[in-house]
Amino acid sequence: NYIRKEFSIPADAYLIGHLARITPWKGQRVLLDAFIEYSKTNDNAYLLLIGSPLFSDSVYLKTLKKMIKNHKLENRVILPGFRTDLKELFSAMDIFVYPSIKKDTSPLALLSAICFGLPTIVSNIRSLKEVVDSCPSIDVFNIRNKNKLILLLKKHENLDIRQVNGNKNKIFGQKNFDIVAHANKIYKFLNL
Repeated sequence: NYIRKEFSIPADAYLIGHLARITPWKGQRVLLDAFIEYSKTNDNAYLLLIGSPLFSDSVYLKTLKKMIKNHKLENRVILPGFRTDLKELFSAMDIFVYPSIKKDTSPLALLSAICFGLPTIVSNIRSLKEVVDSCPSIDVFNIRNKNKLILLLKKHENLDIRQVNGNKNKIFGQKNFDIVAHANKIYKFLNL
């Protein structure tokens, strides 16, 4: 995978991914805090935080970078900024984490990761409840419980678990979120 080569991530590394605008309510700091602790137990784990800030959120990005530097994780936490090569980015990831801390209805990055077939961990905020309740293969954590997120990251070190959950997510995502499936349903409805 060229993404792993681009960022010097070993082919056998456990790559945890996240994709969203870099802003406090998307919860990157929650994920980074957990990764800092988790990385002490798995020196082959990497974190890919994809996205960029808008407007005044550059202060938040600087805070994240300072945390990374303070914990000497510059080589294991990658901040590539805004990217358009989502298929390749998702292909490089072993798991997708979506740690939003505030209302976040129908986030396209999360829905895309599910449709792509990535095993997924999400925060338990109310606005994600509909997706989580419909797809039991998605793991959920409370944003105030860093240890739960760390345990879920450890759980997904297991390739078999990742494959089973990823396949379930893909089937669920294609059935419920695929644009072609929705277009066909609308077409059938309009032709009745």
